[in-house]
Amino acid sequence: MISSINEIVIPVVILCMIGVLAYKTKIVRGSGLWSGFIIGFTVWVCAGWEYFVISLTFFVLAGAATKYKYEQKKRRGVAEAKRGARGYGNVFGNGIIAMICAVLEGVYGGGYFLAGFLGAMACATADTAGGEIGRLSKIPPVLITTFETVEPGTEGGITVLGEVAELGIAGVIGLLAWVLGMQSGSFSGINLFLAIAAAGFIGANIDSVLGATCETHLSWWGNNQTNLWATVSGCLSSVAIYFLMS
Repeated sequence: MISSINEIVIPVVILCMIGVLAYKTKIVRGSGLWSGFIIGFTVWVCAGWEYFVISLTFFVLAGAATKYKYEQKKRRGVAEAKRGARGYGNVFGNGIIAMICAVLEGVYGGGYFLAGFLGAMACATADTAGGEIGRLSKIPPVLITTFETVEPGTEGGITVLGEVAELGIAGVIGLLAWVLGMQSGSFSGINLFLAIAAAGFIGANIDSVLGATCETHLSWWGNNQTNLWATVSGCLSSVAIYFLMS
């Protein structure tokens, strides 16, 4: 519950500053700016600044990985369109599940929604940032469903570099959650770190499976739907691990 006007003013000011910087550096487009503000503000006010820091980490790592060696990725035909500036579809696809979990954790507590939030964010961060790093692999990707060699940029294609990056980045989210003291019962310390790393990695690979199947074969299914359901899988994986630890 909001007890002071500062609990609204401070998030608004900080989010506006981050938003201006993100827009000027072309990390987001106009629609990505306002949708990111909605998610960031809701997460901070409903669940706390620690949850916002996790969301901000996704934003920073995803943006940095997208911009990293962009011209090289562009020459290979695997770069994000519009110089990687994200719109509302990408922002909501990656962030809406985590936002819902943050709101529910703020209202009900109990730990399950904390686990869901961290799993969804670890998945989104691992998939986006890890996937961008994987596009730089010198070894051709293989399709996750058949392990056939495919062209770079093929939906559902994975590389060793990308897989290692996804696991490492999911681990970063788990480590940060540990440092921030985001824990519940036995879902803490090294258990928290390992659980979130695993959930994020699982979700990122579910993203690849959805890309190779639904996104490839269903005309109405796009990347935003893939991101959404991948974060659902990351969320549920984390909740399942939390349940087993309880």
